Amino acid sequence: MKVILLRDIAKLGKRGEIKEVADGYAINVLVRKGDALMATPQEIAKLRAQEEKKVRERDGAKKAFHNLKMGLGGSRVEIFAKKHDNGHLFAAIPVAEILDAIFQVTKISLNKDQLEMKSPIKALGEHFVTIKQGEESFECKIFVVSK
Repeated sequence: MKVILLRDIAKLGKRGEIKEVADGYAINVLVRKGDALMATPQEIAKLRAQEEKKVRERDGAKKAFHNLKMGLGGSRVEIFAKKHDNGHLFAAIPVAEILDAIFQVTKISLNKDQLEMKSPIKALGEHFVTIKQGEESFECKIFVVSK
């Protein structure tokens, strides 16, 4: 009997694979525990549609990341902040403010997990942040200027 695995099962296969197993094992163990579904044509079609959707979403995310990289290539991302007399800021620039400044330039929104900083931005001038998505990443220049 063919089943679609709903989770990884040791010595049998990984989630989403279609496997041939004994009828009793399929019905009494895998399906009953919720570890697999019977591989009917409808379930197989659903599985294929889900896989195609994941591929489209992944491709769309890669394209958006590439557009972000190109959009920030020659652009100047500026953040305005108040400073002390010695040039240091009153407070570190929050990540949300950096993300908002990038959005103002590119019109592409990022989440805070995609932004990586070596240290908090606490002074005026040019700073670098890393924007990442999956295995890809690039450096972005942030200019902090006084109000």
